[in-house]
Amino acid sequence: MSTRREQPPWTLPPAHDGVPLPPLRIFNSLTRKKEPFVPLDPAGKTVTWYCCGPTVYDAGHLGHARNYVTTDVLRRIMRDYFGFEVRFVQNVTDVDDKIILRARQNHLLEEFTSSNPTLTPDVLKTVTSAWSSYLSKITTDTPTPTDFPAWAATNHPALTALIASPAKDTVLDEATTKLKMHLTTLLTAATALTTPPSETAAFYTSCTPVLLPYLDKLHADREYETDVFTKLSTYWERHFETDMRTLNVLPPTTVTRVSEFIPENVAFVEKLVDRGFAYPTADGSVYFDIAAYEAAGHHYAKLQPWNRGDEALIADGEGALTSAKAGTDTLAQVGGGVQAAKKSAQDFALWKASKKGEPSWESPWGRGRPGWHIECSVMCSEVLGQQVDIHSGGVDLAFPHHDNEIAQSEAYWDGCEGGHKTLDGRHQWINYFLHMGHLNIHGSKMSKSLKNFVSIRDALGRGGWTARGLRVVFLMGGWKEGIEVREGVLAEAKNWEASVTKFFVNVKALVAEEEARESAGEKIPQLFGGREHAIFKELDKTRAAVHAALCDNFNTADAMKALTDLITETNKYMSATPALAAPKEVARYITRIVTVFGLDPLSTPSGEDRIGWSDPTSTTSTTSSAETPEEALLPYLRALSTFRDAVRKLAIANPDAPTSAPLLTLSDNLRDYDLAALGVSLDDREFANGKPALIKFAPAAELVAAREEKVRRAEEKERRKEEARVKREEEERRRSEAASVSHLVMYRTEEWGEWDEEGMPVRDREGVEVTKSRGKVLRKGWERQKKAHEAWL
Repeated sequence: MSTRREQPPWTLPPAHDGVPLPPLRIFNSLTRKKEPFVPLDPAGKTVTWYCCGPTVYDAGHLGHARNYVTTDVLRRIMRDYFGFEVRFVQNVTDVDDKIILRARQNHLLEEFTSSNPTLTPDVLKTVTSAWSSYLSKITTDTPTPTDFPAWAATNHPALTALIASPAKDTVLDEATTKLKMHLTTLLTAATALTTPPSETAAFYTSCTPVLLPYLDKLHADREYETDVFTKLSTYWERHFETDMRTLNVLPPTTVTRVSEFIPENVAFVEKLVDRGFAYPTADGSVYFDIAAYEAAGHHYAKLQPWNRGDEALIADGEGALTSAKAGTDTLAQVGGGVQAAKKSAQDFALWKASKKGEPSWESPWGRGRPGWHIECSVMCSEVLGQQVDIHSGGVDLAFPHHDNEIAQSEAYWDGCEGGHKTLDGRHQWINYFLHMGHLNIHGSKMSKSLKNFVSIRDALGRGGWTARGLRVVFLMGGWKEGIEVREGVLAEAKNWEASVTKFFVNVKALVAEEEARESAGEKIPQLFGGREHAIFKELDKTRAAVHAALCDNFNTADAMKALTDLITETNKYMSATPALAAPKEVARYITRIVTVFGLDPLSTPSGEDRIGWSDPTSTTSTTSSAETPEEALLPYLRALSTFRDAVRKLAIANPDAPTSAPLLTLSDNLRDYDLAALGVSLDDREFANGKPALIKFAPAAELVAAREEKVRRAEEKERRKEEARVKREEEERRRSEAASVSHLVMYRTEEWGEWDEEGMPVRDREGVEVTKSRGKVLRKGWERQKKAHEAWL
């Protein structure tokens, strides 16, 4: 057995003299211990934070909720409790093997089912072949769908029994969970093949998991339009954003998509190749050279050096479609520094040569796409620069994803000016790495690949969860520890939430009663004695405990326990005395802290006088909890605007129709008068670009004033236009009058005494002969008049 590899030294960012910082210590995955938090900002205010975002190919599940809600809690504490200005960047992976596979398979399935709306013998034959292909994943035996239930019961009796009668308390490791998933898939499809359901849709639903990979294999040489892939990623990105709003997760400061940083990815990889830390291969891929990186004095796998060489993790990080999987060749070259294949099995793809059926972009190495690991390094560096305070993500990303990010980024930035160095003089790209713990269900990590996940929408819609309830579970479990979904955890979270809600309800009811008595003229005693001293002392103690807990690695579990203890003492106080000054102060403090934790989607921590939180089961605090009035109105306004766009388009396309002008007037009045009075602005855009009118919200007074100014400018424009017309007509009249004079008589004036046959002056009235130069000038005028007069005639 190989010896455990140790993590390399890490350096604390330099302190900023005279800048006060909270005594915050954070568990840093780079050292696996709590370290003092010192931001890079010399003023000690701004914190840069990069978070690994979703790979958008399917619905978000509770495991994702665990990661992003917990990250949101830490971000809110940094911003709303400690007062940092957090620049939070989160990516969207919209170019990835999983997306490519899912998009292709979905497209092929839609084609297959639409072409085969009934269960013909050919359909059953195809699905049976797909079933057999899927079976080969788990066994070399060849039972038929009819024989498979007996085969499964013989070869995997415990799992077959568990599939037939699920037990909540059964704990399985990941490999067994995966086998159980495969058996379930095969049993479901075998039943549909043996006894096809009456509804074709039900048959396809049962057989889809075995049919998808088979159809993809049948069409291995097919090419696809880009829309096949973007349609899937765009849909699931919007789906994810909606889920995050539902969970009251703050939107990122900046969102980056891989597809929008392709040139930057290419340039980043080029620099790594130029610096000798990467090499292209014959198929057009580019790999990171770990040996060269370490030979230059760097440490590879800073986060989890003990996992380097783990073939399963490396293969998972490289993706199912990665080229050059067949082997490595440390010696063979094809010229120009291009390797025949990977030098080492551990070297990871920076740029993947695209095969048929995959999206691709141009690069110096041929058409391809970014590898998974490089995208985050590129987007983080482009937005936040060469050094970052915090990088976060799920703990399953530590190796190889985050370790590969570190390697390629420090290879890229090493030697640059600015930024502090490690003890051995190397560039330290990330100062604090934070990894959120897993959410486990029945002992296994919740995962799409294991099909043991509950989607966020199912959990909130049918699973009895609320956005607040989920957040309470995560707050009570700590951010870096794994959380096991079990009844005891759920009950504890519900009890905590219920006790806080009851406390708020009681305080608010008593306050309302007291205010009513005061309004009726009753004098309310404001006593301050031993009990009041005690409860304010309890409040001070809680403030100190919460502060200490949050400074100690965001220990929200201890902070929430301190709040519970304070509520208990305050309830005792309220049962002994009617005075409400102390309970109100306690309630305001608790309101502020739970709001800092993101437990009230309708409030912000700035409301110091507020007491309580919103009802998480009401329609205003679930899926629409974070909606502003404008967001609530937008779907209706969009429908109205779309109708108006269609009417305008018809009217503009048929200008001679008798109804076109009135329709355009009505459309303009709707925009300029009716909607403006409601604070809604419509900005019409050219129909040629395919864009609808842009809907914006603004104060009605501003829109009315803008409309009146527009009318004034239009009237001024008409006035100037009329003045120009009059002036133009006057000038034209004068020109016409001048042109009506014949060139033959134009010079027959008192100025001259003698003319030739063309009416050109020969002598002036004094008898002096016209000079040659003067004659030329007069001739030009004569010719101009001749031309004008002939035109006039």
